[in-house]
Order: sequence, then C-alpha cells, then structure tokens
Amino acid sequence: MFEILILLVVFVIGFYVGESVFAYRIRHLIYKEAKLQGILIDLNEGAKPTIDKLFVECANDMMYLYEYEANTFICQGKTLGELARLAQKYKNIQYAIVEHNKEMLVFVDGSVKEKNES
Repeated sequence: MFEILILLVVFVIGFYVGESVFAYRIRHLIYKEAKLQGILIDLNEGAKPTIDKLFVECANDMMYLYEYEANTFICQGKTLGELARLAQKYKNIQYAIVEHNKEMLVFVDGSVKEKNES
C-alpha cells in the first residue's frame, strides 16, 4: 500500500514538473516566432508608473516648479501647461501630483489635468 502512495506522489510531482516545462517551451517558441515576425511583446505589462510629488511657487509673473520632498528646482514657466511640458522634456516626468495655490493638479504626459477631470 505504501508503494502505491509513493508511486502516486511521484506521478503527481512528475505531472506538474512536465506541465511547467511544457509551458516554458511553448512560451519560448511563441516569443521566438514573434521576434522573427517582428512583433514586439512587452513583458513588463504589470510595471507601475512613478508618480512624482511637486509644488509650484509664484513670483513676479513666473512660476517655479520644485520637487516636494527634496525641495529641488525642476523648471520655470509662465503657465502650468508650460511647466508640465518642461518637466516632461527635461526631467522625464510623465505623471505628477502638483500643489498650486492650495489646489491639487495632475501632470499627465506634459499636460495639466484638474483633480476632478477624467
């Protein structure tokens, strides 16, 4: 009876190992064929974007954009849209939460979104 139990356990372990190896080989062949066909497959689908925390100071008709935690200067401009474009251009900031006059704004890909916009 004990021998049957051992054979059953070995069979189950072998089944799962074989299934994993088979899945790996199929995935490898699909990626290889896609690469030969020129199809790009993004393996980092679950990567989360970084969201920077920034704040704006206004002085003499100019706006200055700073990082919130490090208090370092990023760029300057006359409008919030210009700040968003310059932050994306010079510091590669794609997503940011920005405090301006006690209001929270969002920079998304070089444009300004209000807090309640979709």
